[in-house]
Amino acid sequence: MKTIKVEKRDLQVEDYDPEKVIKVVVAAGLSEGQAKELVAKVDEWINKSGKSLFTSLQIRDRAIIEIQKMDEFAAKKFIWYEKYKDKNFGVKY
Repeated sequence: MKTIKVEKRDLQVEDYDPEKVIKVVVAAGLSEGQAKELVAKVDEWINKSGKSLFTSLQIRDRAIIEIQKMDEFAAKKFIWYEKYKDKNFGVKY
């Protein structure tokens, strides 16, 4: 499997870490099992794309699509948190 890189909001590039996605969606209200299922779907989307570099916003948007299919309340909480980060920390894309 190729190494996947993520360009963060501050324009730094780091390795894709699915554990970060799990952490934030569990905080939004998904169970650990649901979070792992969501990450599997995000990973599948990444692998199908054939790309090796994504922005953190692309990963976030895909996570939003998947979380909305699983838990409406957790999706709303996740989206609220992400909008808070956008507003308070700026989006540099």
